[in-house]
Amino acid sequence: MKIKALMATLAVLVCGVQAQALTVRDAKSLEAALQRARSDKRIRHIELASGNYELAAPLVIDEALSGTAADPFVLTAASGARAVLSGATSLPALRWEAWKDGIWRARYDGPSFQRLWLGRKMLVRARYPNLDPANPGFGGAADATSPERVARWHDPQGAVLHALHGARWGGVQVPILGKNADGSLAYGEQVDNNRVMPPSDKDRFVENVLEELDAPGEWFHDAREGWLYVKPLAGAQPPARGFRGSAHEALVRVEGRAQAVQHVRLQHLVFTNTEPTYLKATEPLLRSDWKFYRVGAVTIENAGDVRVEDSDFVDLGGHAVVVSGRADHVAVTGNHIHDIGGTAVAFVGRPEAVRSPLFEYYQRLELSAIDRTPGPKSDAYPKDSEATDNLIHDIGQIDRQATGVQLSMAARITVDHNSIYQLPRAGINVGDGTWGGHRITHNDVFDTVRMTGDHGSFNSWGRDRYWHPDRAEMDRRVAAHPELALLDAVQPIIMRRNRFRCDHGWDVDLDDGSSNYVIEENLMLAGGLKLREGFQRIVRNNILVNGSFHPHVWFDGGGDVFESNVVMGRHQPIEIRRWGRSVNRNLFVAEGDLRDAQARGTDADSVAGDPRFAAPARGDYTVTNAALAARVGFVNFPMDDFGVRPARLKAMALRPAFPPPTLRGQDRAAAAVVTLLGLKLKAVETLGEQSAAGLGDKAGLIVLAVEASSPGAAAGLQPRDVIVGADQEVINDVAGLQALLAAGRSVNLVVVRNQARMTLRWPSQAAKLNPNNP
Repeated sequence: MKIKALMATLAVLVCGVQAQALTVRDAKSLEAALQRARSDKRIRHIELASGNYELAAPLVIDEALSGTAADPFVLTAASGARAVLSGATSLPALRWEAWKDGIWRARYDGPSFQRLWLGRKMLVRARYPNLDPANPGFGGAADATSPERVARWHDPQGAVLHALHGARWGGVQVPILGKNADGSLAYGEQVDNNRVMPPSDKDRFVENVLEELDAPGEWFHDAREGWLYVKPLAGAQPPARGFRGSAHEALVRVEGRAQAVQHVRLQHLVFTNTEPTYLKATEPLLRSDWKFYRVGAVTIENAGDVRVEDSDFVDLGGHAVVVSGRADHVAVTGNHIHDIGGTAVAFVGRPEAVRSPLFEYYQRLELSAIDRTPGPKSDAYPKDSEATDNLIHDIGQIDRQATGVQLSMAARITVDHNSIYQLPRAGINVGDGTWGGHRITHNDVFDTVRMTGDHGSFNSWGRDRYWHPDRAEMDRRVAAHPELALLDAVQPIIMRRNRFRCDHGWDVDLDDGSSNYVIEENLMLAGGLKLREGFQRIVRNNILVNGSFHPHVWFDGGGDVFESNVVMGRHQPIEIRRWGRSVNRNLFVAEGDLRDAQARGTDADSVAGDPRFAAPARGDYTVTNAALAARVGFVNFPMDDFGVRPARLKAMALRPAFPPPTLRGQDRAAAAVVTLLGLKLKAVETLGEQSAAGLGDKAGLIVLAVEASSPGAAAGLQPRDVIVGADQEVINDVAGLQALLAAGRSVNLVVVRNQARMTLRWPSQAAKLNPNNP
């Protein structure tokens, strides 16, 4: 009767014209209003009154609901209302019975779920080690899957191993299928991370195991036997009603079916309580480190002129907004996205739009097989869209392979005036070079890389169709065909007037193959800037506060430029044979750093001195030493235009800590080079050396040179190899390797080459080991 009354109200004529705006008050009337709007094109505005809308299924906005540019279809909260779209559903009344150890159980044969709430309090799925709310870190333990602990588990089928990547390149999850005949765990395929390696042996925990239900506030659902177990926080019998379980991955799907849906607005809504999706993250995003699942609380595909604005995304199990495949002029703007399981905003194209696509780091194409046509193959990718003025923080709480804004297989995306902080990995991630044209401007990105490693507040790759994992082949390829690098990166990516701070990596990290960038007028507050091998990167007029320039393993003829920057430490090159097009006219703060650079053949016209920052304690690093700035062509840029602008978000947004400048530069003692049996070796000491070699830790010995006819040559060692182990022992220094080789017997060396581990056999020999330090 209520729905009939609503429909009658909707049909009222006002001044002879049918009403355009409809107001709904519950989930059923909302779905009914959408159905009515599909058949009545005059209905283009649906307002939601205050309330919690437990959706029976995701709302679908397809081409039947398309608006026009002048009169778009609008789904919005009524003025002053707080309308909450929820992906959780209320459980039926539960009849609890005491079980054991303070645990209660009730019969429940309904749909499975991964998250459970009692009222607004989210409970914890049974896990080991127990969740420690006071510990903001990963919260793992080395014995999470030890044989002794696994022996306690009767049937762990359905459990999940959560871990950091073995090299700390993000997170990884592994479904547990049960036990093998020998009692060990049977695992499924790793998800989330596209660089498949063994998970971290210490940063790991297991959830969804009945035997680990031991802490107040934990729960376990035995779907096969039909029992729901809870250990109440207060110790008393749980209530019969008030429990909710996550039911839906998506809340709104804006998706055209036979044709694109056009002109849609989602405004002033709250999106919450979705189901986690990390176990479905099996699709590799080309050769980036990412696997992905193309569903968010709001999912948009085959659509144009769609705006998601002034809304809140909170307490989601997965991603917030995913723009997938064919989409143009999509704007995600003015939203508060926080406390969610996955990525905040993702623009991700379809691989069928990519020419000569590859999907894993070690996949490669012969030159003759590469499509030489520049640009995309189809239009199945997001383009001419934006993520603007979003406040994004405390994300990646379940899926550690998450970021504030993700761009992959997309073109001309504007990422502007966002505040992004407190997340496990990079704040902005560009997965590949396809197809550039992005404008990344005025963002405030800090407190990133809190759990992972070897990346920065901004992170990118460019392992596009030209790229090959073997460095020697890459050198041959780019020498003969340098034009291949820009077949996918057809337009430059502009990074301008952002503020970055990363205390656990680089402020800006352009990794493998990243090409065709213009990076200018950015304020970097801690980690400096890294450029790994790539082409046509122009870095100019940036301020690297207490940071330096990290060029790694450049190609000959890469064409890079690093000019007119304020740098506060020595350049940190790793395996640079030629210095690009120009590294010059920079302002150093220490004379010794300048001399060091000039000794390497760079910075002939650079200068050293105090830039005299205006007010660093307030975040104003304006260079007031006008004479020095003029000599290198440095031009000041605004220091007060980073991050979100809407008043409601700006009032909540945090800012990074502003470091006092260190004017003495960055002193670093020269690393000792040791000669041992025809090998020139040095220990891995810096993050840069670790990153360049693709190591998980600062450990091992870098092979700098190998004498012909030496035991090392016989073993197959090559320059740039890193010796990380021998006969099942970890090698961290020359003394450790010397001790193993002293007996003269053959030894199995574990070596990292081209970011892959291999075993080489050191031959038996009786030579006397006398390392010397030249």
